Amino acid sequence: MALTFLALCFGATLLSSVSSLPVVHLLPHSHCDAGYQKSFDDYYHSEVQYILDSMLVALQQRPDRRFVWEEVSYFSVWWGQASQEERQLVTTLVEKGQLEFIGGGWVMHDEADTSVYATLNQMTLGLKFLNETLNVRPRHEWHIDPFGHSIFMAELYSLLGYTSIILNRVPDSVKQQMRAEKSLEFMWQSPFSEKEIFTHVLDMHYSTIEFPPAINLEEKAAFFVGICKEKLSWYKTDHVLVPFGNDFAFQNASLDFASMDEIVDVINNNSTAYGLTIRYSTLSEYMDAVLSAGVTFPSRGGDFLPYLACSPCDATLCFESSNPCGVADAFWSGFYTSKPAQKLLSRVQDASLRALEMVRALSLFLGNANVEEALVLAKNTSAIMQHHDAITGTSFTESYNDYNVRLGKALTAGDKATSFIKAAILCSASPVTYTLSSDSVSILSGLTEANIAVMVVQNPLSHDMLSYVSVQLPQDVCVQVLDARMTTVESQVVGSMVYVLVEVSAGGMEVYYLKKTSCEEQKPIIDLAQFSITNGAIELNFNATNHLVGWSSPASNGSHSVEQEYIQYVERKSFLDFNVCDGTNVYTYVPQLEDTLVLTPKKLPTTITANGPLIWEVTQTVNSYLNNSIRLFRPLSSDLTDQYSNFVEWNTNIGPLPSDNASSFTSSFRTDLSTDSFVTYSNGIYPMRRTYNSSVLLQGNTYPLVGGAHFDGAGSQTTFSALAKRPMGVTIHGGIMELMLHRRLPILFDRRGDDDSVMTDSVLLGFVSSGMAQPITMATSMTFTSPLTLHFAILNSSDEWSSGCLTSWSPLQSLPQDVHVLGLDLLDVHQDVFEVAFR
Repeated sequence: MALTFLALCFGATLLSSVSSLPVVHLLPHSHCDAGYQKSFDDYYHSEVQYILDSMLVALQQRPDRRFVWEEVSYFSVWWGQASQEERQLVTTLVEKGQLEFIGGGWVMHDEADTSVYATLNQMTLGLKFLNETLNVRPRHEWHIDPFGHSIFMAELYSLLGYTSIILNRVPDSVKQQMRAEKSLEFMWQSPFSEKEIFTHVLDMHYSTIEFPPAINLEEKAAFFVGICKEKLSWYKTDHVLVPFGNDFAFQNASLDFASMDEIVDVINNNSTAYGLTIRYSTLSEYMDAVLSAGVTFPSRGGDFLPYLACSPCDATLCFESSNPCGVADAFWSGFYTSKPAQKLLSRVQDASLRALEMVRALSLFLGNANVEEALVLAKNTSAIMQHHDAITGTSFTESYNDYNVRLGKALTAGDKATSFIKAAILCSASPVTYTLSSDSVSILSGLTEANIAVMVVQNPLSHDMLSYVSVQLPQDVCVQVLDARMTTVESQVVGSMVYVLVEVSAGGMEVYYLKKTSCEEQKPIIDLAQFSITNGAIELNFNATNHLVGWSSPASNGSHSVEQEYIQYVERKSFLDFNVCDGTNVYTYVPQLEDTLVLTPKKLPTTITANGPLIWEVTQTVNSYLNNSIRLFRPLSSDLTDQYSNFVEWNTNIGPLPSDNASSFTSSFRTDLSTDSFVTYSNGIYPMRRTYNSSVLLQGNTYPLVGGAHFDGAGSQTTFSALAKRPMGVTIHGGIMELMLHRRLPILFDRRGDDDSVMTDSVLLGFVSSGMAQPITMATSMTFTSPLTLHFAILNSSDEWSSGCLTSWSPLQSLPQDVHVLGLDLLDVHQDVFEVAFR
């Protein structure tokens, strides 16, 4: 031990005497996915706990060692099981600067498919935990594994006060250009504000430099120095960041450090000869050195989507089929859609969490252990689902199933907590305790002519809402809907659903009653020829073969042609199974355009299943695994500015998909608005102008649709807009919008991609005035993705409820239409302090 101490002292003296030499900053790290091949819990118990345990031991062995940690979710589990001595050791190492927390989020979230709300939730969870346990606030974001990078990151982390962000997965051609131009470090500018943040792109992957086999220590040092000098040539300063770690690395940290210590000591003891020095660093130490170097860095905007992979890729394997590493067509745009059912379930759980947060915060409902436990579970689950192998649909079966179990538990617990608070608020003065349930079929099965059901409608948004809600009915049960004054409310039964027009104040609740009534025969219209349906604002025209061909409305500035068809893209098999460099998999999208199939038949079986007065609906059968319905609602405003005057609801049921080929399935809308320019919304909030690049393949022009996307024709004052409840891929070319609905990649292609799920999904489509495209897209997206919540109970009579319970609750004044509350939570249970995020 004494000899080691002397060597360290000598090394420190030597470093100070050669401070003019370039400095290599070794960054020890372990990238721990919150689920991927294994579930979150299995990873923790089999790998992560040993990484954290052994890291603490290794850092004590040499004071020059460093370590950075990113995933707060794993650390929170470890902290909950740690002894007081272990907790104190962590605190001491943080204070000494040997251990640094970076990023600060619950997970390393995906950047393409995540929403702003869910991203803020997972960041809040992580930062809050670090602040409460260690009084730590990270300064640097470490985002080295998400599959492409969104411009929202520049906005988010600059607003959060971060100093820098580190990226990795930018398209390889871009990374090579950055190396040549020495622009791997730059100021990333947000186009939405004056904000910018210092950004570092890893010049290679985040794994440790690999040494050739069978070489001695001096040869390793020389090889390492050669690599580092090449890296230094790609940067503007005399400092270079070299990752030391990998996925789930440092399970025996002392051994891992010891092997690198030898190389570090050899280089530093001969630094003049080698022409550089080397040290273990945290991100703060590296960034402090770079940002104090007096160098001016270039600026750039834009995002890095879609991603085109090169590293990591074994060049030997990639060249076996004469394909270079990172072939020009394997764009990572498939994951925008992969595992769509889980994507939708995740978004439903986010909406459930938002409703629970809103009603709890506005009512100051505190102190109930079951509610608080449900809230923690809901927040943690939403946060875990933002991980870049969760919401992306790229996890293996064990982890995929675990995510579904987590989502199911969080939805159940969150729904029960919300219903409990709703009953407690409305019936605080009642001697009767009511149990509300969202299971309408189960509750309304108990409805008779002698009793009545109460329906409590909650508005989780910050604006007064006049909206349609749908209630699923038990078989052979029909209802009359009444408001709190026992006045009949307009409703319409379509199939097994009853649609009701309700009105609820911002953040509030309203009570309605349901009485059993006789069912009127529904008479669908079949054997159709050329026909049209209209709600008084929008008219949809169908030709003699029942295909949609025309759309007219005041909002669309007249009439437009629009044709829809479903398309199957057969994809190319990778020349090596599970390879990310070529062919299709859960990440990539590689259609063989010569094998494209149009699924929509020439004669489309069609039925009009509703013909007013509130709902107009057409159902169509495409084939055995694909059908759709097209639905119009009666407009709510005389000036035709509401959602129902502008948008059609297009519902698709698809799956299980055939398993004979690896395929992606899209819904294509061909309009008369010819353009190659379109807008998507980064993480559902910031509009990004895209242009279809005809020199790049279809998959390279496919972008994530989160919230909405729209385009207008050259010289036109009309915009075609689409809004979705869950992430999906979208591309627009020549006035044609394609929405990727589902994918199935049989085991031969990618064992993670054999998705046999049935997907029931809705999108809103509309021709709107171009001047209103952005505000109406944003406002409608909020209502579409955060619907009103409904809970039910059976009563003896309406008097039973009204005698002891409120029939209305209005805690919040409606905000201006261009101000939206993203999240509302209690920061301190002892004070009336709220956290509000606006857009």
